[in-house]
Amino acid sequence: MDRVHKGYLQHNDISPGNVLLHFPEDKVSEVYIGVCDWGLASRVCETTPSRYGYPSDEARTAAFKERGSFVAPELWYTYGKPNSETSYETVRRRHLYTQAADAYSVGVVANMIWKDEDDFDLFKDTAGKARFAVALKELTNPDPKSRSTLRLVHATLTAPPYNFQIPECCYRKHI
Repeated sequence: MDRVHKGYLQHNDISPGNVLLHFPEDKVSEVYIGVCDWGLASRVCETTPSRYGYPSDEARTAAFKERGSFVAPELWYTYGKPNSETSYETVRRRHLYTQAADAYSVGVVANMIWKDEDDFDLFKDTAGKARFAVALKELTNPDPKSRSTLRLVHATLTAPPYNFQIPECCYRKHI
């Protein structure tokens, strides 16, 4: 997703259902990760309003219970009556999809994938595992202004001691 953001695009709908994992039979120690369902994607320069607005706190809470954990907190809102300061049209313009919102969703999904990982070759020691967990956890800071960026986490995880290899293309080299 860092590469996508560098291209001035954002996905706007990262969730486990939109993450594809490919485990090549000939390379049992490798996994390739892809992202699908780009129907809500937008350019970074666009002002795409959140689709997580609800007419009541109860409706918002019910929706959050269904899908909330993958959606950045700043995208959820309750709107008021038409032609008011809290009308749907007014409030939705204050809750825009951003790269920070994408980063939050990536952090939630990555934490789900990696939370029980204990690979010694990956972490080397408990301190390495703790640093790894902190790097991912910083993506889910509820405050978007304090949230880490995918670029920073990418730089951390591709540097020592992790040295993750980031492929230059998807696993189908002809694409």
